[in-house]
Amino acid sequence: MPDVRDTADSPEVARQRCLDFASMHSEVPVYAAIVAGMADDPDAIDLLCRAAPGQARPVLLLAALHDLAMRRPDSPAAHWFSPRARPAQDPWPDVRRAITEFHDELSQVVATRTTQTNEVNRSTYVRAMVARACADLPDTPITLLELGASAGFLLNIEHYRVAVGDVAFGPLHARVRCEAENLGSAIELRIPPIARRIGLDADPIGPDDIDDLRWLRACIWPEMPGRVERFDAAVEGLRDHPPTLVRGDMVDALPGVIERGDDHLVVFSSWAVTYLPRERRPLIARTLDDVASARPVSWVTAEPPGCVPGLPDVRDDHADADRLTGTHVGLRRWRDDAEIAPELLGTVHPHGNSINFR
Repeated sequence: MPDVRDTADSPEVARQRCLDFASMHSEVPVYAAIVAGMADDPDAIDLLCRAAPGQARPVLLLAALHDLAMRRPDSPAAHWFSPRARPAQDPWPDVRRAITEFHDELSQVVATRTTQTNEVNRSTYVRAMVARACADLPDTPITLLELGASAGFLLNIEHYRVAVGDVAFGPLHARVRCEAENLGSAIELRIPPIARRIGLDADPIGPDDIDDLRWLRACIWPEMPGRVERFDAAVEGLRDHPPTLVRGDMVDALPGVIERGDDHLVVFSSWAVTYLPRERRPLIARTLDDVASARPVSWVTAEPPGCVPGLPDVRDDHADADRLTGTHVGLRRWRDDAEIAPELLGTVHPHGNSINFR
């Protein structure tokens, strides 16, 4: 296997991301304790630095370890990746043993896999931010295009029952039910009709790709109740309502997947743009600016602070790495071939558990 460390993120960046994760995710104490151990372990940091550029994040190694636990339930740390795991003891010694015993296997997974969007409950804030993007065009049908779509779960938002605080939309008896607490202003969940649903991903996953679906399960944090069950229901939903998934780079392939039309093009991402090299991110807006000469265009993002170019929260002192300390929702809109002033709509929990819009 080629050594990717010459082009991957530095050990210092990988370690800081571990420290950020451990400090901000007290709701998953087992995972937080594992990541705290990673931060001070040279072998764990070395594994992370074998990831593709932008992927040296603790969630990738956590997913690799979770995948290992599913494939090898007798491995030293497998019991820590059960939904029933409790941090009565420090999980790091067992995880450290697994890293040592299965180092080459984990290295291969980290070097060849990427974390992929799979938290279906993100539909709470996706629906809310799409509604905000369409507020001035409430009756115009939309083409919904997701960057980093993975299996396309979030493209099925109209088939889910979504509730934010006391506001709910979607089929009453939907198999997939998503909920969030509203910590901010009044939330609108009504969206225009969706004419087309397109997902762009470097490695899209179909509902019958068993190995890849197991990887998506591995990316789920098992300590959070209901996530696996919602995932299973969403997989069944994809078989009933499959979106169009396109394999390609979210920058290079974007112009080719945008079909001609006069409907409202709504592009969205959720923890996907952050994995792009920083210098490539403005190219997304450039493509959308070109498209806006013929139709209304909106770009809504749920990404780490400082990630998305052109938003009010971008600061020069964070040019080297996104600040993994929250999820900011941004909105950029083009109307009549001109961009409206970008907005920072507010913040959300990264898994859709709460929304705090201004």
